[in-house]
Amino acid sequence: MCDQTSIVPLTRRFIRRGGVVIVWCSIVLAATTAMAQQGAGGITETVTTGRDLNGREVVSEKVVTRRALAKDEERVVIETYVPLIYGDRLELNRRVRRVTTVLQDETQTVEETEERNPGSPSEPLRVVERSLTTVRRNGSDGYVSVRHVFHRDSNGRFVPFLTQTERTSR
Repeated sequence: MCDQTSIVPLTRRFIRRGGVVIVWCSIVLAATTAMAQQGAGGITETVTTGRDLNGREVVSEKVVTRRALAKDEERVVIETYVPLIYGDRLELNRRVRRVTTVLQDETQTVEETEERNPGSPSEPLRVVERSLTTVRRNGSDGYVSVRHVFHRDSNGRFVPFLTQTERTSR
C-alpha cells in the first residue's frame, strides 16, 4: 500500500538530421508505508567553497545533516566531507550521531563522534568521543543539566574525561 505518490517527468532529446525529436514520459514514484512512518525530519546540505592556487572555485568542506523525528526521540547524523589529497573527490572525515530521548521528567542526549585517524587515513572512521547529557526539572521553575564526556585512553577503552553540572532557574 502506498501513502504518497509523486510523478517525475523525464524528457529526452534526440538530434536527427531533419530536426529534433523529443520523447517525453513520466515515472511514478511511490513511498511505502514504512517510509512514511519514519516521522518528520529532513536532510540539510551545506557546501563551503574557496579558490585554489589557479583561481578555480573548489569545495573545501561539505556538511550533510540528516534529522529524523519520532514520537519521543530525535536522531541527528552530521557528516563532514573534505577533499582527498589527490583528485577532486570528497571523503567522509567526521560523523556525529546524536540521539535525544524525551522521558517523563527528563531529557537524555547521547552523542558519539567518529573521526578518521590522521596518521592512518586509509582506516575507517573510529569513535573518539561519547557524551551523555541529562536535563532534569529541579523544583517548579529550574533545571539541572549533567554532562558526562568519555574519551579513549591509550588502550582504546572509554574512560571519563569530563563531568559538568549546570543549574538554571527562571
